Amino acid sequence: MKKLHIITVLLLLLFQTTFSQTKEIKGDTTYWYKRNSEIQKTLELKDFVKSADEFNFRFWNHGQVIEISKDSSKIYGSITNYIYHTRKANRSNSETLSKKIILSSKQAERIYNIVQNSKILNIPSDREIENWPHGCNGITYIIEHSDKNNYWLKKYWTPSTQDSIPEAIVVLDFVKNISDTLTLQEHYNSFKNTLPKKGCYNSGGMTTMCYVSNSLELGYSGATKLPFGFFSSYSTTYIGKVEVNGSASLQYNFDRNGFHHLNFQTTKWNLLFKKSNFSDFIVYNYQNRILRINDAKNIFENHQIKYGMNLKKNFGVGLGVDYIRQNYNKLGGHMYAYKWFSKTNISTTLTTSFFKNQVNYKTEIFKSLNFKYKFPIKRISLGIAYEDFMDYKDLYFNVRVLL
Repeated sequence: MKKLHIITVLLLLLFQTTFSQTKEIKGDTTYWYKRNSEIQKTLELKDFVKSADEFNFRFWNHGQVIEISKDSSKIYGSITNYIYHTRKANRSNSETLSKKIILSSKQAERIYNIVQNSKILNIPSDREIENWPHGCNGITYIIEHSDKNNYWLKKYWTPSTQDSIPEAIVVLDFVKNISDTLTLQEHYNSFKNTLPKKGCYNSGGMTTMCYVSNSLELGYSGATKLPFGFFSSYSTTYIGKVEVNGSASLQYNFDRNGFHHLNFQTTKWNLLFKKSNFSDFIVYNYQNRILRINDAKNIFENHQIKYGMNLKKNFGVGLGVDYIRQNYNKLGGHMYAYKWFSKTNISTTLTTSFFKNQVNYKTEIFKSLNFKYKFPIKRISLGIAYEDFMDYKDLYFNVRVLL
C-alpha cells in the first residue's frame, strides 16, 4: 500500500511538471516557429515554451534580439547581436557570431513598461490582419511573448509600407521606441566593428557584405629574350582588425645563360584620401637586371618611388623619381598612367622615366576574365607588355590567376 502511494505521488508530480511546461502555441507557427527554434538554440536563448516565468518577451530585428523576462521577484533582459559569417565568398558553410549584452535592471524595467504600454501584445500576426501584403524583400520583425499558459509568435513584414493599416503604425511606433531607448543601431555598429575584416557577413536579410581583404595572384611571366619566369602578388586591406591597405608583388624572368630581370614592388593606398572616386597611393619599385646589350653583359639596379591618385572613370596618374645604378648613377623623373575599361574588363598602363639623353618606358595591356561567386578561381588575366629600357627592348607575356 505504501509503495502504491509513492508511485501515485511520483506520477502526480510528473504530470504536474509536464503540464506546467506545456503551453498552447499561437500565432504564425508554420515556418517561423521552426526557424526561430533553430536560431534560438544557436544563440542559447531562453525557451519560452518551457519557461515558467510570469512573462517573457522577445523582439527580433535583422541581427539583433531583445529579450525581457519577468518572474515573481525581478525583471531582467538582454540584447544579443549576431551575424552569419562565411570565411570565403565561394563557400556555403557559415558560422554564427554573436555577443550578448546584459541590460541593467533599470533598462530592463523601462523596456518592460514600453512593451506593456504599447499595443504590441494585442495585435495578431500580419497573416491575420486584413489587407496586409506579404513579400520577400524588406524587413520582417518577429515578436515572441509568453505567460505561464500560452506562447505567441507573430511576424510583421515591412510595416513601413503599410501606413494605412492601424496595426502597422503600432508596430512602427514600438520599433522606434525600443530602438531609440536602447540605441540598438549603435550597439550593432559596435558589434560589427569588433569582427574580423575578412570573409562575408549577412545579418539575415537579402544583403551580404564581403571584405576582399586578402587576395593572392599567381602566374607565368615570360619574355622573348627571357622566356622563363613567374609572377606572384599578395594584397590585403586588413590584418585582423588593423587596416593595412597594402600589397607586394614579385616578378622574375630569366633564361638559361644567366641573364635575368627581377622586379619587386610594394604599394600602400588610401593614405590621405579614401573615396570611391578619389583615393591616393604610394609605390616603391626595385628592379635588378643582368642583360645582354650589344653583346656585352650589363648589370642594372633600379629604384623608383612614386605618389599617385585614382580618379573618376577608373583613371589613375602618378609622379615620382627613378634612380639607376650601373657603372654610373642616373637620377630622373618618373611618370605613371593607368586606365581600366569596365565594360570590356581591359586595363592599360604606361610608365616612363626621363634621364639626361635617355627615355625608358613600358606599356602594358591586360584582359581579365571574372568567374562566378562560388567558383574557386576569382579571375584569370592575360597580358602583354612592351618595354624599352636603356635601349634594351623586349616583349613580355603574362598569365595570372587570382585565388
